Amino acid sequence: MPEAAGHGFVSDASFEIPQYIPKSAWLGHGPFAFWLVENLKPSTFVELGTHYGYSYFCFCQQVLKRGLPTQCAAVDLWMGDEHAGFYGEDVFNTVKKINEQNYSGFSRLIRSTFAGAVSNFEDGSIDLLHVDGRHRYEDVKEDFETWRPKLSDRAVVLFHDTQVKAGDFGVFRYWSEIAKGNPSFEFMHQYGLGVLGVGKKLPAPLKALFDAPAQTANAIRASYERLGLALAGKRMSRVEACPCGSGKRFKHCHGQFMTALPA
Repeated sequence: MPEAAGHGFVSDASFEIPQYIPKSAWLGHGPFAFWLVENLKPSTFVELGTHYGYSYFCFCQQVLKRGLPTQCAAVDLWMGDEHAGFYGEDVFNTVKKINEQNYSGFSRLIRSTFAGAVSNFEDGSIDLLHVDGRHRYEDVKEDFETWRPKLSDRAVVLFHDTQVKAGDFGVFRYWSEIAKGNPSFEFMHQYGLGVLGVGKKLPAPLKALFDAPAQTANAIRASYERLGLALAGKRMSRVEACPCGSGKRFKHCHGQFMTALPA
């Protein structure tokens, strides 16, 4: 397999299949989540806003596969909100069952407000933070600023819905502010995903991602958008004809879905 035409921004991990695929607005970012865990190897990962758990369990799946010593935590009230919609106890029960069956050795569910859970973590301890709670400008700003002291000197922070500009969604505004002057990268597909480098000791693959020239950055976005679309089933007809089994079809079709990156 070519190393993404000499860059390594897309790897074998990017083509893995999530074991758990519920309905999710985050679905198309699963391939990047796998790559990120592979290259960041976080000591502690925290997700703020988990809902059905698709994104959270993508990270956990990769931690388990690679045998990393990562400690994972999902923080949510599991009640819903005006943006995700409100829901019953069945959602938490589903997430709890999956966690207990597969990831309980290193993953914990913290049923709390985001502010109420922050004291569970030491300052400077979190290498990867995913912010995906309420999406008003003041909400996402409060979430990030509340948790910022907990971030390590090699931390990466993800912000979902950076491309949503409808209603009272304000993530895009906060992202435009915080991305200025900081190492950052943004995916435009699947409602947008902002990737922010906070620490000064970021791993080389993350530094390279943040420093990618425009042509390379666009190719990275195109590659992950195509992988995300395939995962969502919107282009699955291109791989269903392959002779491989479903668990191998992304790798078998690597050449079909890879957008060649400039050398």
